[in-house]
Amino acid sequence: MSHLPRSVAVALVLVPLVLMLSMSGRDTQLASSRGRLTLARAVGVATKSQALTVDFRWSGTSRGTEAFLVVYPSTSSRSQLRQTLRLGPGGSPLALSRPVPLIALKKGSSGDYHLDSQIFSEISCGVDCAGVYPVELRIASAQTGATLGQLIMGVPFFPSGQAATIPLGVAPVLHLELAPSSKRVNAALARLSSSPTAVTISLGGSLGTSIVDQARFASLIGPPNLHQRIISPYAPPLSACGLGNFASLIGFSARLNLSRQINGAGSNAVAFSQVPGRSELSALHGQKIMTAVVPDGVLGQLASVLSVSDPAYIRIAGLTLLGSSRQLSSEFANATAPAGYQRLLADLAQFYFQAPAQSGRVATMQVNITSPQEIDGLVTVLDRLHSTPLFRILTVDQAARLPSSQISQSDLSLASAPRHCTPMTRALRSSLDGLSGLASADRGSRTGLNDLVGLAQLASSTEPAISRQATALLGDQEHKLLAQVQIVGSRTITLTSHSVSIPLTLSSTLPFPIGVRMSIHSSEIAFPKGATRSVELRRGTATVSLPVVVKALGTFAAVVVVAAPNGRVLLTTTLTVHSTGFSTVGIVLTIGAALVLITWWVRSARRHRKKTGDTCSPE
Repeated sequence: MSHLPRSVAVALVLVPLVLMLSMSGRDTQLASSRGRLTLARAVGVATKSQALTVDFRWSGTSRGTEAFLVVYPSTSSRSQLRQTLRLGPGGSPLALSRPVPLIALKKGSSGDYHLDSQIFSEISCGVDCAGVYPVELRIASAQTGATLGQLIMGVPFFPSGQAATIPLGVAPVLHLELAPSSKRVNAALARLSSSPTAVTISLGGSLGTSIVDQARFASLIGPPNLHQRIISPYAPPLSACGLGNFASLIGFSARLNLSRQINGAGSNAVAFSQVPGRSELSALHGQKIMTAVVPDGVLGQLASVLSVSDPAYIRIAGLTLLGSSRQLSSEFANATAPAGYQRLLADLAQFYFQAPAQSGRVATMQVNITSPQEIDGLVTVLDRLHSTPLFRILTVDQAARLPSSQISQSDLSLASAPRHCTPMTRALRSSLDGLSGLASADRGSRTGLNDLVGLAQLASSTEPAISRQATALLGDQEHKLLAQVQIVGSRTITLTSHSVSIPLTLSSTLPFPIGVRMSIHSSEIAFPKGATRSVELRRGTATVSLPVVVKALGTFAAVVVVAAPNGRVLLTTTLTVHSTGFSTVGIVLTIGAALVLITWWVRSARRHRKKTGDTCSPE
């Protein structure tokens, strides 16, 4: 360095420094130009004769940036499509569109960019090119070509633009768990009912919504041949210990019965959100259920010989199963956003393109809905799928009538009985005990207890937060109901005779008739005709008389017990009894006993005196 001219040495130092500063400035400029890229509207299905339209939002700068599309080779399976959308496409692009400066693109009223391209016309192939193609929307620097933002979407492509010859069946199942905000819910259900798209609906458990309200919601949905109502367990059951005495309230059949009261008695199909056990499938025959929607894992081990999209018929059980795809269900739940809808569309299209000439295929998917907004959004999704020629939207009943594969029940992957069950909390067990007593006493149609039964099923569900809230509500409402049954009248009774009848008056303001057993207990009273009476009571009061025989004079306590037919005590009351009368027999016996005692005392005294006199006399 010492032999170089000073000017050259300075240049060698400054040039790299200038280059570094220049590159740093360029990187800073690129970083500040980056932004968030999202779809503003779903792209839909592409054809060779129509332009591909992409509406998008870009949060970065529009100056010095351009947008273009890149099409990659079509995916051959659903798993490859998922991997491509998650990690990016592999292989060389098939076509690139001409870059367009962002400032030259049309913008909508909401600030969305609008990009039209004939990029699929550049792909040279025949009808065999139909499939799902990964399409990349890229925002790049016009000066350096550096990528500032990108998104990948799956786009179904038909070269000829013709409709599918054998559309793929799609059977959506909506589980509605709605709060009673009537105006918005009613409007959303009215829109669902007016939709021309087939759908299967099940209304289920929701905290704060009465069974009557849920049944009213179900009645707003129609027509039944287009919008089928299906039953499902009212709340996912918890594998709890000691269910025996409470099975009629929170067991599997009880959950289906409550769902049937809401969704209609005519349904012969059920949808499971969790993998059922062998006993649950066996119980369906007694419920006259012919079709069951189950998670796709139930049919998973049959994948080599049976697609989960095919109905499966179990000959012995007389039951047709439809496997609900977990992946499709997740995509369906997120399809109200443009990117989410495009993802669902691509996945269903990939399903179709795997066997486009095969009939009898159906993709089943389930989603939980808790708000009117979600209903509106998913109705829009269903209507768009309905207008897509690749698909035919079906109800569960329609899907079950497609050609099915016969299988054995042993081929299914069912839930096994848990080795360790979950013990019930003390509060839940106490509330269930009280509810079982009320249910045993109920002489009506049981509709008065439906809300409590629904809370009990939610309280014994698999969701801890819901279980805690439902248990608290159940205990509170049960306490209010029990408070409507009372022993009325004075708590002090005076008995002036040895043999009398004690009147007991029971009052009930419950919304249903009851049948109970009233009894009285005291060690100072005998009951010649028994201490228990059965009482049938509607709203109002009923009085029964219990003949008694008093054993003693004075004041003592008697306990009145009102119990349900199953033995559960509903209430107890303590009475104060004053006995001032005594029976003739008692008097005779008492006087006799006194005379015997006096006679014994006199004789004892005489003997004592005689012995004393003999001792004192001289010899």
